[in-house]
Amino acid sequence: LFERNGFVTKLDYYVYEQVFKFLDYRIKQGKEIVPISMNMSRCHNKPEQFVEEFLEIFHKYSVPPEYIQVEILETSKGSNETLIEIAELLHKEGFSVAMDDFGSGESSLNMLSKVPIDVLKFDRDFLQSSTNESGQIDSKAAGFIEILIELSKQLNKETVFEGVETQEQRDFLKNIQCDQAQGFFYSRPLIQEDFIKFMEMHI
Repeated sequence: LFERNGFVTKLDYYVYEQVFKFLDYRIKQGKEIVPISMNMSRCHNKPEQFVEEFLEIFHKYSVPPEYIQVEILETSKGSNETLIEIAELLHKEGFSVAMDDFGSGESSLNMLSKVPIDVLKFDRDFLQSSTNESGQIDSKAAGFIEILIELSKQLNKETVFEGVETQEQRDFLKNIQCDQAQGFFYSRPLIQEDFIKFMEMHI
């Protein structure tokens, strides 16, 4: 609904400010912090306007840009040129850029070589559709996933697989040298208080 009526872009900026505010508070309290990834909805199609408004919020707080990663979508309503411009503008300010849900749309290897992203986040369907009821990964699918990891490394992209729910999936990704894994195996979504407890237990 928010994508249809355009409200999702306002929601984006609200979320960004909450993240900046959270990190700023933790820094001023001398607390440990970790990098946080934030999604950019597919409705942003004016790169300069998006980055200008993003920076206007960011500069209200004292957060090093290396703690912020912006996740763009390959299925964005904008063109590849729009994604390229957004990524380049964010890079100039020191932010990391990831391609979220890669493989869920009409993925283009040509796009990967052109859009200057730092991280490829593979859609959870890669793992879910490749894992049987006993938790084992199909051998053919495993070979395909390993090729994707190798290709990403050839393109100098870090790799993240979403949808990790079992130790078998985690171990498989670790064995093929995927850089990071994300999913319910580690944690379900958490409210802020529980996230702080989780973070303090693991860093």
